[in-house]
Amino acid sequence: MPEPTSPPPLPPPSAPPDPAAPERLSLRWALILLAAIVAGLVAGLLTFAQTHNWPAAVTAALAASGAALMGLPPLV
Repeated sequence: MPEPTSPPPLPPPSAPPDPAAPERLSLRWALILLAAIVAGLVAGLLTFAQTHNWPAAVTAALAASGAALMGLPPLV
């Protein structure tokens, strides 16, 4: 019967991420995009509740999201 052998050594741990690497999305822009999505949803849902016209609701949602994306960066 062959002698038992030890398991192969583990590979070295991977290097930690580079601390100078930029963030994927800053907290500021994440907040602005989230607020724009919420504004679009609210405007679209309120428009649809009032008119029951989905093209008008989509137009209102896009307009509100665009206005939020244009207006929020200087404010935040």
